[in-house]
Amino acid sequence: MTTRTRWRAPGAVPLLAAVVVIAVTCMLGNWQLGRAHEKTARAARLAALAAQAPVNLASQADAAPLVDRRVRARGSFDDARTVLLDNRPHGNGTDSRAGFLVLTPLRLADGGGQVLVLRGWLPRDAQDRTRIAPVPTPAGEITVEGTALAAVPRVYSLGQDPAAEAGHKIRQNVDLAAYAREIGAPLLPVVLEQASDTGDGLARDWAPADIGADRHYGYAAQWFGLAALTVVLVAVLGWRRARREAPANQ
Repeated sequence: MTTRTRWRAPGAVPLLAAVVVIAVTCMLGNWQLGRAHEKTARAARLAALAAQAPVNLASQADAAPLVDRRVRARGSFDDARTVLLDNRPHGNGTDSRAGFLVLTPLRLADGGGQVLVLRGWLPRDAQDRTRIAPVPTPAGEITVEGTALAAVPRVYSLGQDPAAEAGHKIRQNVDLAAYAREIGAPLLPVVLEQASDTGDGLARDWAPADIGADRHYGYAAQWFGLAALTVVLVAVLGWRRARREAPANQ
């Protein structure tokens, strides 16, 4: 007579370790899915807002509700205050060259302060980062159109204090409030990511809002795959233990 082999838990410690691994990997997988959904949802929101007419920034003191909206501002650039943000790849995500993001304050024509304009991307000299190609800045009053951002895009800087970079042409990051104090002029609480062409030769093919969503989906699949592999491993170890401890068939 053959005795049926029943699955046995592989042991308290291995089983507990497996449960922890499964819980953590599932949590990380869900987090990655959430990040992907956030990016795709923001891309859909931007697409809907892009179909609307641009809002005139003018002297709106409370411009924060305009974040992600298409906006328009008329004024003159303060070229002497131009800042170059270092270590920025080409915005469309397909170019690995390092470069600068060009930031210039725009004095609003109605005297309502200034708005910081993210004008575009400039390639960096591979041998000497301080050797900067000329960037023509339009003179006189112009109209700039683009998207309102909540802040200047940041990059990770290890231990770098933005205040220590005050007065420098080339910087890693810029904080709106700190920069307003530095130049001694009020700034609207948004950054205008320029889309219109002003003949300055800067690249303005900004990265789409959903860039990286596919990467997050890939990471989620890896985490869920690791969780599934752990379940399979526990099952295999349990069957092996059951066969090892089963009484010999007669």
